[in-house]
This record gives sequence, structure tokens and C-alpha cells, in this order.
Amino acid sequence: MKTFLLSTGSAGNSFYIESQNKTKVLVDCGLSYTKTKEILEEKNIDINELTAILITHEHSDHISGLDQILKQTKIPVYISQGTFDFLKIDKTEQINIVKHHDTLNFDDLNILVLNRAHDSREAISFIFNDNHKKLGIFTDLGHVDNESKHILKTLDIIYFEANYDDEIIAKNKDRFHYTYINRLTSNVGHLSLAQSIKAIKEFANNNQTIILSHISQNTNTYTNTYIQVKQALEEMNIYPNLHVGFQNESSDWF
Repeated sequence: MKTFLLSTGSAGNSFYIESQNKTKVLVDCGLSYTKTKEILEEKNIDINELTAILITHEHSDHISGLDQILKQTKIPVYISQGTFDFLKIDKTEQINIVKHHDTLNFDDLNILVLNRAHDSREAISFIFNDNHKKLGIFTDLGHVDNESKHILKTLDIIYFEANYDDEIIAKNKDRFHYTYINRLTSNVGHLSLAQSIKAIKEFANNNQTIILSHISQNTNTYTNTYIQVKQALEEMNIYPNLHVGFQNESSDWF
């Protein structure tokens, strides 16, 4: 299995996964159709070769390009009932409804659907397994539940949220409305850097690739996130393949 991220952050999220047998899947459409197509083509991928598009939830940074993708392609889309009901999608023949603990099978790629603690209609996440590697996307989390904690220990590649830094928020409270802070820091909001470090210390090992994702450009910084996570793991003598995912720059292959 191999993967790269097209974009991750508060303004847009999209992830590409390709199995050993070249089953190609896109998770979330937080970029425009044109930009998504352009980035895929830079990696020599034709958007029409995608086996499926998986949508985690209805927030705009995850679905802003979905409408045009549905209009421009015939790619099947997999989505929760709650997200589907909220979006009121017209082109329903491409839509497939999935729920917690459903399993999708595309050739050699097995995908497990999990519920996600986030302030949306019915957020879901996905675990990928092609019998060579296992990959999980854990962003937009208010907290990490026990099932996720167990699964994280078994994964080879992990996109993991480190959204905001409590210290940056505390020093800049006048910049943010209290409703924004309350939503961000709630049990169904986003993971703080401190929460992310705590979780990563519990599951990380030297064989994993961890990509720190959905980092806010308003309440955190890329450098701060990378340094703090790296130092916390080094103190435990844990040295995974650690990376940072960017908002305005697609990644190399992992």
C-alpha cells in the first residue's frame, strides 16, 4: 500500500490511498475538482481511475469539491446516512450509504468503517488493509475512543490529528470568539497538540509512519507540532517515521 495527502488543514482535506494491486481510493474532497485532478495528475493518476471516493463528514473542508466531482465523473461515493441527508445530493446513483463497522472490499483492499467523535451529523473514519500494510485516517476527533486506541497500535501508516495548541489559544484569546474555542476544545471537536501527543505515545512504535494532520494555521504551527511530538517520542526511545501534513502543499508518497 502507498499513500499521499493532497491537502490537510482547516481549509481543505483530501487523502489518496493505493493498494498493492493498484486499487485507488480518495478520502474526502476538500479541494476543488480542478485542483484535485491537477494534484492527482502530478502523480500520474487519472481521476477517472479511482475505484471509490470515501467521505468522512459534511464540513466544507472535506466536501467542497464533491459536487463537481459527482458532475464530472462516475466514481462511486461512500458516505454515511447522516452526511448524505445533510448534503441533499441530487446525483444519487453514485451514492452508497455506509455505517459503523461496515466493511468494503475492492479487489485486494479491505476498508473498515468506524464512527468518529466529531460535531457533525454522522462522522466516520476508515481503516485500510491490503494484506501488506494497514492504514488509518484519524482527523477531526474530539477524543480517541478505546476501539481506536486498540486499532492504532496495529497500523503501519497513520494520518493523525494535532489541530490546535492550548498555549497559543490561551495567549490569543482576544482573537477568537468563545463559541469557536468551546467548539474546538469540546469532546466532539478536534484533538489538541497535547491530546495528540498523549495518544501517540500510547500507540507509536518504530515501524510506523505517522503523518501529523489537520494542523490549524490559526491556533498551531507546523514546526511547533513536529518538534513537540518528536521530543515526546524521543524521550520514550520511540522513533517512528514522523512527518507533517501541510495545507497548501501535497506530500510525497508514504
